[in-house]
Amino acid sequence: MPVSYLKAIFSSHNIDDFPSHRFDADKLYAVDWSYLSTFLYGIQMDVPTVLLYGVPPDETVNDTLTGVKVEDMVLQKGFNVSWSRMPYCMWRGTTCTQLNFTHSFGHYGNCYTFNADANNPLKQTMQGSGNGLMVIIDVEENYYTESFAVGGNSEVGLKLLVHDQNEPPMMDTQGIALAPGNHAFISVKQILYENHVPPWGVCQDLQLEYYDTYTLNGCYLECRSKHVVRNCSCRSYDLPDQVTRGELKCNCPVPCSMTSYTTSVSYAGWPNKHTREYVGPSLGMETSYMGDNAVVFSVYYEKLNYQKIRQLKAMDGGQLSSNLGGMMGLFLGASVLSLLEVCEYLLRRLLGFLGRNRRPKKINVKPKEPPKSDTDIYK
Repeated sequence: MPVSYLKAIFSSHNIDDFPSHRFDADKLYAVDWSYLSTFLYGIQMDVPTVLLYGVPPDETVNDTLTGVKVEDMVLQKGFNVSWSRMPYCMWRGTTCTQLNFTHSFGHYGNCYTFNADANNPLKQTMQGSGNGLMVIIDVEENYYTESFAVGGNSEVGLKLLVHDQNEPPMMDTQGIALAPGNHAFISVKQILYENHVPPWGVCQDLQLEYYDTYTLNGCYLECRSKHVVRNCSCRSYDLPDQVTRGELKCNCPVPCSMTSYTTSVSYAGWPNKHTREYVGPSLGMETSYMGDNAVVFSVYYEKLNYQKIRQLKAMDGGQLSSNLGGMMGLFLGASVLSLLEVCEYLLRRLLGFLGRNRRPKKINVKPKEPPKSDTDIYK
């Protein structure tokens, strides 16, 4: 049987995302089983063959699906966060519903994002588990449709991921797996990165086609998507899909600024005796059902601070000049004063050389006449 997955995104403004297994058995008709037989069983089967495999007959046994898109079936017949599947959702003491979640397609099917609006984010103003998001999800294991024997998922539970609002999730390579019968406490820490452009660094913010903000995940997803379309002339509904053969070369440099979140997870058993006897009926779950199907998690900031990692230049222009001057003064004795003295010495030598080779000027000196005597004056 397949697994129902949940992904929680919890960014600097508390974001949570949820994906799931792709289809719920109680929502599929006989014609749907036939249409999805290649996906679920690995072979194409018509409706009579599907009925032989144990699918109950219904009013669609004589129908044929045409013009149907897989993404439409995933959206309509897959995991959701309605009240029946999410009987409890609390954000900072306030009830939240499916209206607080934004839908998208992910690797495991439907994906739901809490607090996805980066322009109007929700903020946690106090640290601790009671001031974040707490959710109870019913995975409905009995309605799983995938089989591990044909490449489907074999786990039971959900998957949770904490990431920035501007960064698309990659649930096939990231995230935390959560099992039923436990309450997962997920504390979050924010880390900001600032990288340098060449020649001091290697960061570069490219213009993506499907995303407004450049991120590594967005670049990788677009690269996968274009590779599949280029080689298969088709694409998966959750574009991009995995490339299983060959080498995929993507030009995805490091962003000049990005935000990431580290998580620390601890677990406690759930539910206790009181919850099974009194809270279970209010949530619409039987006592024996809760431990096998209910996944409980809390996402919150451990501390209301963040870590900032900046990539600095090893040496700027001023430091380079200072270091060169220091090295010259240390090893060559060529300080600024020494350079001036050398220049003065060379100038004096040049002037002296020019003075020796200059011809002397001719000076005509007239002899002075002797002064007249007094007798000559009064004669």
